[in-house]
Parts: sequence; C-alpha cells; structure tokens
Amino acid sequence: MNAQDVLDLNQRIHHWMETYHQELEKDIAHWVRKHAIGRSDDLARSFEKLAEENRLLQIGVVGRVKAGKSSLLNALIFDGHNILPRAATPMTAALTTLTHAESFGAEVQFYSAADLDDIRMNAERFDARLVEERAKAADAQRQRRQRTGPMVEDEQFWEYVEKTARRAMQAEHSLAAAHDQWQRINAFGVDRSTLDKLGQLQAEDARSLASHLLEYVGTDGRYMPLTKSVDIFLPLESLRNVRIIDTPGLNDPVQSREERTSKLLKDCDVVFIISPAGQFLSEQDLEVMSRITQKEGVQELVLIASQVDNQLYGSDTRQPTLQASLEKITQTLSVHMVGTLQRLKSQHPEIGSTFDGLIQQGTGKVLHSSGMCHSLSVRFDQQEGWDSGERKAWENLQTHYKDFFTPDNADRCRANLDLLANTAELRCVLENVRKQKDHIIEQRRAELVRAKSAALEAFRADLLKFTQSKYQEVKNADIDELKVQRRKLDSLIVVANHDLDCVLVERMTEFRDQLKKSLKTDMKDAYGETEKTFVEATEDTIEKDTRVRDSKAAKLADWLWGGGREDYSYREFKLFLNPVRAGLNDFAEGLSSTLRQSSSDLTHQFRQQLIKEITAAARRHLGDEVDAALIIRSVKGLVSNIEIPQFELDSSELHKLKGTGNYLVNSEARRFLDDAKCLLQNLKGQASCQIRDFIDDIASGLPHSIGNDFFKDMQTRTEQLEEQVSNALLTLDRLQRMAKDLEAT
Repeated sequence: MNAQDVLDLNQRIHHWMETYHQELEKDIAHWVRKHAIGRSDDLARSFEKLAEENRLLQIGVVGRVKAGKSSLLNALIFDGHNILPRAATPMTAALTTLTHAESFGAEVQFYSAADLDDIRMNAERFDARLVEERAKAADAQRQRRQRTGPMVEDEQFWEYVEKTARRAMQAEHSLAAAHDQWQRINAFGVDRSTLDKLGQLQAEDARSLASHLLEYVGTDGRYMPLTKSVDIFLPLESLRNVRIIDTPGLNDPVQSREERTSKLLKDCDVVFIISPAGQFLSEQDLEVMSRITQKEGVQELVLIASQVDNQLYGSDTRQPTLQASLEKITQTLSVHMVGTLQRLKSQHPEIGSTFDGLIQQGTGKVLHSSGMCHSLSVRFDQQEGWDSGERKAWENLQTHYKDFFTPDNADRCRANLDLLANTAELRCVLENVRKQKDHIIEQRRAELVRAKSAALEAFRADLLKFTQSKYQEVKNADIDELKVQRRKLDSLIVVANHDLDCVLVERMTEFRDQLKKSLKTDMKDAYGETEKTFVEATEDTIEKDTRVRDSKAAKLADWLWGGGREDYSYREFKLFLNPVRAGLNDFAEGLSSTLRQSSSDLTHQFRQQLIKEITAAARRHLGDEVDAALIIRSVKGLVSNIEIPQFELDSSELHKLKGTGNYLVNSEARRFLDDAKCLLQNLKGQASCQIRDFIDDIASGLPHSIGNDFFKDMQTRTEQLEEQVSNALLTLDRLQRMAKDLEAT
C-alpha cells in the first residue's frame, strides 16, 4: 500500500462514519482515539511535507527547563558563545527555530487576541477550580473533625484547606501555567497595539542579535510576557539545509503555541532529547519521549546526558584519571538508560521497536555533553570575562583534578575541557544525520504509510466487529423476553440493591487497605535509598600538613630560612553537594512516580475485581432471564465512571535547601547535611500525610448506590433494545448495509 492508497482508505472510512453516524453514536470516539485516526487533509499534509523537494532537515531539541538545551545549541551552532538566552522557567521559554539566511535577523510572533483569551479563560478556570477544591477540602476536613470531637474552623483549619486545595490543583498543569502567565501579562506595561511593529529584527552579527533578543525572550525582557515564538535567521554554514526547533516543552499554557510545537515536532526527522546527567531520564523525559514517538510519529531519537561535569565530584564516581571518571559516569548512565527503556517497553508493549536503537547504543556508552566546559575551552584566554558560574566550575575542576587542569599548560586544559564538552562527537552526530537526510526522510515516509495503514485496518476491524455484534444482538433478541427482563429488573431492585452495594463497600475497604500497605512500603524503600546516597556523598579523611611551631624561635627560623616547622594531622569532613541534591530530587521525583504507578496499578485491579464481583452478584439475582452481555456492558460502564483521584506528591519543600558550589567541608558540610536530612524527613512526613489524605478522599468518588445506578442503566439499555427489536427489519437491514459498506471500503 502506498501513500495515496492510505489517503483513499482514510477518506472512505471517514465517509462511512459520516453515513452511519447515528448508529455509531458515542462509541466511535473511543476507537478514533485508540487508533489515532486523523482527518484526511491532515494526513495528506504530512505526506506532502515528506515529499517536498529541497526539504530542510527538521531537527527538534526537547528537554526539561534548565536541562541545558540552550547551552548545547550555543556550543554546537555558536561555538560556545551565549547567543541563545537561557530560560529560567517554562514561562520565559519561547518556541525558537534556527534556519540559514544571508544575514542575521529574527521574526518575533506575539500572542494574538485569541491566544490572550485562551490564557485568560484558563486562568479563570484555575481560579474557579481552586474555589471548588477549597470547598471540597473544607467539607472533608469538617467530616474528619466531627468524628473526633467538636469542630472548630480556626486558622489551622483554613491553612490545611488551602494547602489541600493547592495540592489538588498541581495536577492541573496547563491551568496553573496559564494562571501564572496571565499574572505576568497583566503586569506588562507596554501598549499591545504597538507590538506588530516590533516583530522584525536585523543585526550585524550574532552577538548584537542576541542582545536584541533579550528584550523578547530574556527572563526580565520588556516584551517577554507576550512573546509566543521566535524564528532566528543566521548566515552560518552549520545551519545550511537544516532547521533546528528549540522547544519550550509540550505542556504549554498557550494552546496555539503548544499546537505549533506539536505540529513542528510531528514533522521532525530527528529529535535530540536533552536530559541532565544528575537526573537522567526522569519521568518527564520519558513522557516526552513516549509522546513524540507514539503521538507525533518521530522515530529517529538522539539521547544526550547534559551537564556531565556536575557529576565528576561524587565519591562513587571519582577515579584516578579524568578519563576514567568520565567513563564511570557514562557507563552508569548507560546501564540506567537500558534498564529504564527495557522496563518501559515491557510495561507498554505498544511501543514496539521504537527505542531499540537507543537500547543498543546504550550498551556501549551514552552521549554526554557539557555546555559549560565548551564555553570555558573556547574562552580560555579570556578568563577575565568569565561569569561567577564559569569561575566556580573552573575552581572545582582545578581542585579535584589538579593534574589535568594546570594553568601553565593551556593546551592540556583545553583538551580536557573538550573531553568533557564532547562537542566534536555531537557535531559528528549532527553531520551524520545531515548526510543521511534523504534516507531518514524516505524511512519516515515508509513508516508513516505502514503505521497509518495498519491503524486504519485495525480501526476498520473494530468497527466491523461492533456492527456484527450489534446485528446479532438485535437479531437474537425477543420482544417478549425483553419485557420479561424489564419486569424482573423492576421486581429485584430493592432486594439486589443491598447485595450490590455490599460488594462495593467490601472491595473499597480492601482497596484502601492495599493502597495503605503498598504506598507506605514504596515510601520506606525510597527513603532508605536516599539516606544511603547521603552517606556515599561524604568523605571523612585524615589529612597531613605542616605548620610553624608556636614559639618565637620557630617563627624567626621560618622567617629567616623557612625552618621552625612541624608536621601535623587533622580530620577533614567533606560533603559533595550534587549527589545530595540529586538524591533529594530523585526521592521526590522518583517517589512521586512510584506512588502514582502503584496507586494506578491497584486502582486498575480494584476496577477489574469490582466488575467481576458485581457482575457475578447481579447474575445471581437476575439468572439467565436477563442477557449476560447486557449486564457486563452495564457494569463496565458504571465502574469506569467511578472517579478515583490520581496520587500527586507535593514536593515544594525541596526548593528550601540552600547551598552553592559542588562541595563543602567540615562545619559547613555537616550543617548542609543536617539540613538535607531534615528536609528529607519533612518530605517523608508530608508524603505520609498525603498518602493518608489520599486514601481518606478516595471514597468521595463513590456512587450513592451502585445497585440503584445499575438497575436504572439496565432498564434504559433494555428499553433501547426493545425499540430496535420492534423495528427489527429496518434495523437489521441498516446494520447489514453498514457491514457490507465497511468491508467494501
């Protein structure tokens, strides 16, 4: 099947859906989502893009905020000079594209009136939802306090309500981001009607262009709150025949900007995933990778561990040589990557072979990078221009690897900085991708044809199965039996209600007990691993030195010929900060992911068990007189509508830990470690409270009576089937034509 065959099939199936929309009703939406069936014109556009002559190679760059995307691009494209501004938060990150042109320039797109309306409405929805969550939290807290004694709505009561409501709103990422963005826009002091005149920028060189761009995308830029995206044009050979897309992320507060990001990524031939070495392949990274491969159809991925220099100072990575330390780090990252992606594949078989290339690559070593080290290497002769971060990075390298970074040997220093930066290897990857442009595009085109063809065939098979089962249901149904079923349903409502409701109560009690046990165990395991990380991040050593003896004669001897000295020993306690910070981040981020997955797994088990036992209880009462398939469909629908919240861990306390640099010694080290342990203990305590509140709140989503809801639903379904059977000839003829038309598409 070629591209045109796929487009024709897509068009025919859509025409069939329009013709028989009445019969398909709401069921069609489930299958459309399941098989990612899109409009024919969108699919045609995707094929046309891949067939364009002289098409630019589309390279996407994605990653978390502060993952080092801008530093990497500055190293690869601008030879280490800070041309691209670094985003401080998701709100200061605009969508940026880089393409070749004959002169330096940029086009800035600002939010339209429709964009601003979207942001405002989402901000208002955030406020409204927050009010609802406050009311729910207050009601839940009143019920708890009433069970334990007199209820007083004091300051502590309302503090708890506000905290609970804010925590519930954390799951509303887009609404929260829109709320924050709208506050920034309201503080904006420029006449928006004048913005269109400001969108075209010209400059003599890259540095002056970067200076102009700060006003639009810099953290404190005058026009930053209203900048949606920036297209940058540069007369650089490294950009010839390519287009680089630097994304702000996929959970965007502005719908039109997220749509453009997704649209651009969907057309990407290659995507570079940038993940910090200290928090390599986090849950956010995996979500992004899954999305761009499964939803956007991208198959060529390059995974890069950024900021690798920050991992050189931990006691578990220190080796006799810089090269050995780097190899130890990349080997550890390789093992982590392979294990993570293999687990992801086993848990989600639908991923298929998407990550096989990365898994095979990871058996050797992961690509690493350090934009900081590349910048130090390029500007090694201009050390007076280094900023405080660059000076601190250089100081740490000299302290821990002094034999490899001696100031009197500039060539050796640059060589070792380049080893850490790894820019040459990354440029080779970029160049190899560029050389394989035609092959990659043709491969993508073939993959798109194959994937869409398979999806449409599976979609048609599901629709045909539905149509045939509906035909058999109407054909085999007897109008008199259906009336008997309805009478039996009416007679058993009171008797069976109690039995069905008891099943729900018993399963819910068991579910909550399992949740409590499982989540507490997960938290205990994560806490133990983090404490172990803290221990491994310390060094307690005996150091030797010389000093002038405490006497006048010794001081005179020291002054005259350097004598009067004595050897002495002292104990030095050193704490490496990066492993501690990473440990806390892993605890909060990893625990959140683990608890969410555990609660999700147990919720799935609860729903399946509930369906099984309520179906069994209903059939005991209704016997064989009521269609078993009708009972099962009704129970599945009711159970799926039970709202069970997703566990979200509040880890905002994590940001309270202060400390700069890469290590501390003695009293400062012990004080920092005490603070970290205290913070870890607080996080553990908060997690315990959140687990308890989560389990208490689960019952709030239960129906008042699942038995009553079941019988109402069964009566409605039976009445609908009676109506179809009453017009059986017309209904069956219509269903037969549906099946024949579908088979002929």
